Amino acid sequence: MVVVDDAALERILSYNIDPCARLCCRSWDKYVSTSLELQYRIRFHKGVREQGPLSYHHCGVRTMGEDFQECVAYQFEFFASGVFTTDWNRSFGQWSAANERQVGTWKVDGDQVKCETTVGPAQVDGCVQFAPAGRKFSLPVDAVLARTSQSDDKAPKWEYAVRGVPVPDVQMESVAPVSDVSGDGNGALWQAMANDNARFVDIDGELHEVSADIAQTYPEAEWVKLMRCRVRFGLS
Repeated sequence: MVVVDDAALERILSYNIDPCARLCCRSWDKYVSTSLELQYRIRFHKGVREQGPLSYHHCGVRTMGEDFQECVAYQFEFFASGVFTTDWNRSFGQWSAANERQVGTWKVDGDQVKCETTVGPAQVDGCVQFAPAGRKFSLPVDAVLARTSQSDDKAPKWEYAVRGVPVPDVQMESVAPVSDVSGDGNGALWQAMANDNARFVDIDGELHEVSADIAQTYPEAEWVKLMRCRVRFGLS
């Protein structure tokens, strides 16, 4: 491997960033642009300058079981100054909801927009709060430049990073409506039992499949208690 001293490296780097110098060797210019994935950086910065602030909206509606849906919406604004803002909300019908605001800095690295939150202004109780500083996540440049995206099957991994939670080992996936091919009113139960990974608990004499998020997050000893709550409120 060739070792380049600081003086030589400085001359090479100045050549790379000088548009006039790079025109004298277009093959090298193309090699440098491709290697550093500069096309993403150029496209994103151009979009922010010409359209700024650059808005990006992402949403999803995922069915996790009968009468139980996860609904998410993320709204990003990217400014030419290198600052971004975010508003996101996540709900499970009328039963639970979470939301947050964010402010921070962004930069383009390869094909990703890397974001890091900074301290937001103080908010009074009862208002949507800002995320703490230091939360990091990356968004695909192509998705942001498309301005909108939708994911109804399962959450992309960056959603977890935006919310500041770890990506689960097994991600929840949207469940398609089940037709009762058995004819006995238990079509959903028969399909669940055909799944080798399905887990069941007995609640008041009836078998219920343990929701994926409960099975992944809580110990088995708590499944009955948590599933009884969901069954009681019609969330199973």
